[in-house]
Amino acid sequence: MKRKEREHLKEDPFQVFIQKVLGILQQFKKEILTGLVAVVAIILIIVVITFLKAGSVSSENKLYSEALEIQKSESLTPDQKIEQLTQLENLSGISSSISLSLAAIYFEKGDMQKAKEVLDNSTDSKFRLISDKKKLLEAEISNASGKDKEALDILFKLFSDPKAEIAKDYILLKMARIQVKAKETDTAIANLKKLTEDYPQSNYSRDAQTPLKEIEKK
Repeated sequence: MKRKEREHLKEDPFQVFIQKVLGILQQFKKEILTGLVAVVAIILIIVVITFLKAGSVSSENKLYSEALEIQKSESLTPDQKIEQLTQLENLSGISSSISLSLAAIYFEKGDMQKAKEVLDNSTDSKFRLISDKKKLLEAEISNASGKDKEALDILFKLFSDPKAEIAKDYILLKMARIQVKAKETDTAIANLKKLTEDYPQSNYSRDAQTPLKEIEKK
């Protein structure tokens, strides 16, 4: 066997592989460095976006707690609550949390037009619960304004949404009460029965039993 052939056979396969890899890396060094820089840039962008989103969610969560505390205060009049929420909004900027509390107070005062105006001008929320509460309040405003069909449409969509964070038994009771008022007796009975049968341990189930008995007697 020739000397060159013997030397070739003695070469380490792993060493040959490494040499080939190094050769490829050297050949495409510029392209590889460009790719690495792009990957690092993408990772940094993702980190920054995640950080900003986390800060935004944390800020809205804080505003939600503050707005709810003002709304539920027993020591403040409705007008004082509105004033404090407005001041909070001026300091923090427009927030769906503050808008929801403001609209709820106007609703409690009986000013449906103002309540709807506040909701219509409110921003979208990052929190599903706030968005669902907004829809619930929209339904209540429609109901109070004599727009029963519009209210029922909103509630039905909310009830049918598997991701909704409003209790299904509560929505059923709301729907049934509107249907009783609108003389949709059969549908009201169906929803009240569904509530008592599907959610027997619910507090709303007990609330549904009385109107159900009264309707069935007629």
